Amino acid sequence: MKKNLFLFAWIISQIISAQSAENIIQNYYKAIGGEKLNQVQAILQKGKMISNGMEFPMESYQNTKGQMYTKMNLMGQDMTMVAFDGQKGFVFDNASFGYKDIPDSLANVFKKKAENLFGYFYQYKKAGHKLKYLGKQKLEGKTYDKVHLILAKPVEKNIQDIFAYFDPKTHLLYAVEIKKDGHLALTENQDYKTFDGLKFPTKIITKIDGNPVMTLQIHDLKINPPQPAPTVFAKPKK
Repeated sequence: MKKNLFLFAWIISQIISAQSAENIIQNYYKAIGGEKLNQVQAILQKGKMISNGMEFPMESYQNTKGQMYTKMNLMGQDMTMVAFDGQKGFVFDNASFGYKDIPDSLANVFKKKAENLFGYFYQYKKAGHKLKYLGKQKLEGKTYDKVHLILAKPVEKNIQDIFAYFDPKTHLLYAVEIKKDGHLALTENQDYKTFDGLKFPTKIITKIDGNPVMTLQIHDLKINPPQPAPTVFAKPKK
């Protein structure tokens, strides 16, 4: 009898946890745009990346077709750091200062990453992901609602668990946490601003094991910009 009661209580707790997590996710997407999000087919961002005290102008694009690219200006020279046309692509190789093809084994990872304009939490049920509410937890002195997203399939070197911190007052996503290669990676979203009726963070700080390694500052963002020319996805000869 006690065993059955324990099992029943556990099932109820799991249902409540899932419902609480679902409400948090719904409130978040409602806060950043609601139904307008369904109209977004592509996003173009411009700004700068700050790392090791150096600033680099950058531009990034992604769409629901699985296409994406990131361009940066390095020492006065415009360079495409990564590009993917939905089927194949290339990345800049720091070691050779040239370009190499994205392996076929990673093509689907790049495609899924590009398609997720609003993160893995967006339409998570359709993707087969699961949620779990972990309660209110503190991060850097402030209390957030912490949600655990369990991906249907591992991505990016067996990453299957994503932890997110949502502000209980604004309902906005403050940080995303993952464990990768034995390190704790934390991405903080700050300074939300409105572009075409949708809210986006304009300051994104990446920390590894608590140490800031990169800051991305966005000064312009366009919703559904013109489709890039096919040449953008062609691997440079040098």
